[in-house]
Amino acid sequence: MATLTIKEVSNRPDKPQSAETFIKKIMHDKDFGSDFKAEDGLFCSHSIEVVYDDNTKKIYKPSSNKKQNEKLIREYIARGEFVKSIDVIGTFAGQTAEKTIKVSKLTKTEEFGGQPSSGKKINLGIKFEKDLYAKMYECLEGKKCVGPYSEAANYIIKQSSKMVKSPATKFEDTGKRNTPRPIKASGTSIYIEPNNAAKHGKLLSDIDIIHKSTKRSYLSLKYGSTLTFMNAGVGKIFTEADMKKNKITTDAGKAILNAFSIDEKLFCDVFNKYNKTKQKFPSIRIKPNMQSLKQLLSTGIGSDYWMVHGQPNGTVHFWYMDPKMNKSYSSVSGQVTIYYGGKSGKGKRIDIEFSNPYFDFTMNIRNKQRGLYPSHIMLDYKSKDAIGKTKI
Repeated sequence: MATLTIKEVSNRPDKPQSAETFIKKIMHDKDFGSDFKAEDGLFCSHSIEVVYDDNTKKIYKPSSNKKQNEKLIREYIARGEFVKSIDVIGTFAGQTAEKTIKVSKLTKTEEFGGQPSSGKKINLGIKFEKDLYAKMYECLEGKKCVGPYSEAANYIIKQSSKMVKSPATKFEDTGKRNTPRPIKASGTSIYIEPNNAAKHGKLLSDIDIIHKSTKRSYLSLKYGSTLTFMNAGVGKIFTEADMKKNKITTDAGKAILNAFSIDEKLFCDVFNKYNKTKQKFPSIRIKPNMQSLKQLLSTGIGSDYWMVHGQPNGTVHFWYMDPKMNKSYSSVSGQVTIYYGGKSGKGKRIDIEFSNPYFDFTMNIRNKQRGLYPSHIMLDYKSKDAIGKTKI
């Protein structure tokens, strides 16, 4: 079985959650176990010693002070690209002597994107969908629901029924529909088709609740820390021929560059010069074309559906994506930063970070198919409490 690397647990731009998982395990976060599978058996971590590029050392060790622990977690993630080495300090299960081992002695388990011990990786998002769907039917039968997601299933049924003023009668598993939502351009405007946020609720649904009145409530199910509002193909938008000429010719490609004020040559250089130069590409604060950006966000986020976000600790965050709030949800406040080459400045990607009171967004353009030139544009996000979550 594969082992962990320093890059995976400190600064991996394509999977930033690995670094967050690692440091939260070390800091004994309540949602993460502090133990690791190691070559020599189960290893119980106490702390880590990190050496940075300038040869300074830092100890990350949990304490009873929650705010201090959170500060250390943020610091570790922020300094990720400068990590030179990591020693993990702890004890092997059943022993008392403290040991120090390298990260490379830890097994790359399912928490970090590896295979489970059984050899067959479980898709936790699909498992969450199946478990919740089964529990909802159990609740619909009128008997007392017990076990995982029982409280969430009961609450979701009643709240959705209350909104449409009609009782739920059955459910439909729509997750396999996998309806495409391509990115389109109209002049300088860029959007996810259809160009109407309220029409996306049905397309984003994984479970439809069908009510007595024949109305439907749409549930969009998400699981874990990395969440995505949109995942659109751009292989025909940013073509290899255009990229090599440093000239984007497609209408949609021009509209995307315009929306984010992306420098055309710098954008192409990120991919054309990948692994050909030691140059680090810059991060730049920009002023986007707000009208175009808001239309892309509006349709990418969509509306008129319920967000059902499963957490690793077994709880569920639940809220309604209200069409009346779509304009606010797709607003941008504060600075917008482009990271050419990703956070490391050396990757075959660009990341664009921005926020509003409801979400922290990261838009990234990269290749998801082990190639070089862009294949997809993705809008990742983290929701904030202002969205009005009910935590079940």
